[in-house]
Amino acid sequence: MSFKNKFQEGLSKLKSNRKIQIYVGVVAVIAIVAVGGIVIYNNSKDEPEYIMQTYTVPEYDKVFINGTVVPKQSKDIAGPLNGVTPDIRVSNGQNVKKDDVLYIIKDEAAVNEASSIKTQISNLIREKRSLKSDDPTLTSINNQIATLNTSLSTANSKAYTRVKSPIDGKVYINDDKEGNVQSSGGSSALMTVQSSEYVMNGELSEQDVSKIKTDMTADVTILPTGDTIKARVNYIAQRPIVSSSQATPTQNTSANSSLSFYNVVLFFDTQEGIVDGYHTQAVINVNTDKNKVPTKAIVNSGDEIYVFVDVDGVLKKVNVEILSESGDISVVSGDLNPKDIVVKNPTKTMRDGDTVPGKSTKESKDEKNSSKDV
Repeated sequence: MSFKNKFQEGLSKLKSNRKIQIYVGVVAVIAIVAVGGIVIYNNSKDEPEYIMQTYTVPEYDKVFINGTVVPKQSKDIAGPLNGVTPDIRVSNGQNVKKDDVLYIIKDEAAVNEASSIKTQISNLIREKRSLKSDDPTLTSINNQIATLNTSLSTANSKAYTRVKSPIDGKVYINDDKEGNVQSSGGSSALMTVQSSEYVMNGELSEQDVSKIKTDMTADVTILPTGDTIKARVNYIAQRPIVSSSQATPTQNTSANSSLSFYNVVLFFDTQEGIVDGYHTQAVINVNTDKNKVPTKAIVNSGDEIYVFVDVDGVLKKVNVEILSESGDISVVSGDLNPKDIVVKNPTKTMRDGDTVPGKSTKESKDEKNSSKDV
């Protein structure tokens, strides 16, 4: 019997035997289930369960500046050079306005000259009164009187020199060791006028000077009190100072001795709690328009470039611009802020406003509140 005949005979028996049909059907179902299970298992192995990874945006780079509180303006007032004792018209610690008289110097020679000229003028006036109105000598006398009056004005201006304050402020008289007011000019000023407005005078190392620009804002800590106030960079020197007695908090003094330092002046937003001579430390955030994020966290849809941020358990899309890439980290600009939680491994199905995978909004808020409590 041929194979074809045998197959047809077996098929006929299968069709006529109900029990065999059931067995065959069961076997077929089992086979299908087994194959389906194997396929599902293999697919589950190829696509493991998604676990979201996050990255916290780091704080901005910081520059530290140490300094002291000094008057915004300070003017030394020299004493007279001719050795005479000045007639001081202010007291130590007195508040003055610009152009107020600080002291007067009397020039005895000019005083004597003025007295002599006055005598000459008086004599000519008496002589003039004794003459008749038509006397031809009156014209000469009048000319002499006019010339002497001019000389008297010059002598009077020299007789008393009034030294005035160049600014509004407070006067500090610099006494000598014996408590006497200095009577002549020298290496020390007779007095100093200091403004009542104060600023921070600090030193910036050569490593940081290129990072700081005028009008940058700073948080300044008044070290004796611990108070922190806002300030603004007003001036940065172009030439280094001769030496530095101050050190940045991240370097030791010996290391600083090999660095150049530049003078920097910061204006305080308020004068409350500011005391002349107090030591200060300013902190300035730099590169505030740049943030570092993992390169794989960046999504480029073709139309826009963005990252996802976890905001209280909800995904928020934040557009960024890639400024540079270096290995696994990219530098971007945009609306990111330090401590923002960025999704490190976003999926293609993530959308703005979605709930963060594996976390409810309530859970995220609870975690945030818990971290604040800690």
